[in-house]
Amino acid sequence: MTAVRSSFAILKAAVAILLCSGVATAQTVQLPSIESFSYSGSVVVPDRGTAFLGGNRSASFGSRRSGLQRGFGSSQSISQATVSATIIDLKEMDRQILGGTPEQFLQRERQREKSGAAPPRNLDPDFQGKALVRYARTQYRQGNTTAAFAGYQQAIAVLSPHLKNLATAEFKRVFGSAAEQALHMASLR
Repeated sequence: MTAVRSSFAILKAAVAILLCSGVATAQTVQLPSIESFSYSGSVVVPDRGTAFLGGNRSASFGSRRSGLQRGFGSSQSISQATVSATIIDLKEMDRQILGGTPEQFLQRERQREKSGAAPPRNLDPDFQGKALVRYARTQYRQGNTTAAFAGYQQAIAVLSPHLKNLATAEFKRVFGSAAEQALHMASLR
């Protein structure tokens, strides 16, 4: 029993020493710093291109000496602005969907404008939607995923319910979660 009491007394003494020792640990809290700059002007950006508009760089260095100890510190930041552009030519998309060369398409358009007639309509109500799905597939095979993504979205908006379900399944299979998110956003409108 005395061994238990002496062990307990030693434990109490160790805890008291630890609590009274006043050992503090250093903590560093980094506060956010916000810098802003603006750009005013114009630039020429090619289709699917990017242009660098400008930027800021800043740096600061410092040192401190206290007795024999010396400390160093530095900070650097870079801010920049770029612009990217994608041109969507709806006439070109129509030409690709309807087929033919650009010259043939323009000739058909001019003839239609001269006659004042409406564009030819197909009796199939899903004609436009089917053409958009074919266009999306072609664009995807050619590596133009942006045009393919837009083609699927447009097709789904005009197809009848049965074909809409098929196009939606294909859209999700090709583009995965990006397609699901786009469809969800479209359903909120």
